[in-house]
Amino acid sequence: MLKRTILMMTVLLLLPFGAKAEAASEWNEAVTIYGAALESDENLRNDTADLLQTEDSDVVDYVYSEDVSRYLGQTYDNSVLKSSIRIIQHDPGHGLKITVDETMGEITQITDETYQNALLTSGITDAEVTIAAATDVTGESALSGIYKAYNIQGEDIPEERTQNAQDELEVISDITQENENVDGFTDVQLNKMITEVKVEIINQFNGDVTEEDVRQIVDEKIQENGLEGILTEDQVNRIIVIILNIRDSGIFTGEEAQRLVDSSRDLVDQITSSDAFEDARAQAEQIGQEIQESGAWQSFMDALRNFFNSLMNFFRGLF
Repeated sequence: MLKRTILMMTVLLLLPFGAKAEAASEWNEAVTIYGAALESDENLRNDTADLLQTEDSDVVDYVYSEDVSRYLGQTYDNSVLKSSIRIIQHDPGHGLKITVDETMGEITQITDETYQNALLTSGITDAEVTIAAATDVTGESALSGIYKAYNIQGEDIPEERTQNAQDELEVISDITQENENVDGFTDVQLNKMITEVKVEIINQFNGDVTEEDVRQIVDEKIQENGLEGILTEDQVNRIIVIILNIRDSGIFTGEEAQRLVDSSRDLVDQITSSDAFEDARAQAEQIGQEIQESGAWQSFMDALRNFFNSLMNFFRGLF
């Protein structure tokens, strides 16, 4: 009887690790959102549709200046809104896949990883997204199209989260521009570092962190990613403010937190397997810095190991 009881308790204790959190269900069709400038330019719209691989079955709409104002808190004239998106939501566990097609037009300010980080912050963790423009654009308004797609499908994303995502995107972009000619800095290090901070907050603190905790985690991840002595105090403080705002949105707790961890793992794996990461690591070594390949997951494994140690100690106590 005791053995059976122990076995049942073990199964119950292990269930949370295999449980799937509920999320938005898979859409029946993809959604294509064009920038407002394409509404009156059929040629540009057709070229963009080819880049996005839009299908006849897609739900189609446009993102206007009022949408950008609503989701991002910014003002743009419709004539400059040219970056467009195609997205389909999948069931939990699929992960977030982003493709930025620059065959015809370059996205000049936002990288794939920065887009991905921002979308994770907004709570989008299981979707396929294509971002493209048929002419060079900054790419900042593409997020508005993604959020509008969810609105069209009846799944509004809280504006607090969309604003946090935009703020994070801007901080990453601004810090990247400020360090453009600084030896030992790349945007892949910065994106990896911020992603790992989010994971650490969830895995080690279940999202319940103070400003002092966040500052300590940020300092640790800065060191692990070869950015110590490179980021200025002001830049570090801007990152901390963003993380605290994300904390306050509640995304680091509950069911969404595990989905965020899973998709963040995909993002870190994507970064560490890229040529840009290898280049960044080589540059860091030249100036005596080191970038850890998987530091974000060591804390998770430590937490997992501590859990099983506690579990074994509990069983030993039964005897």
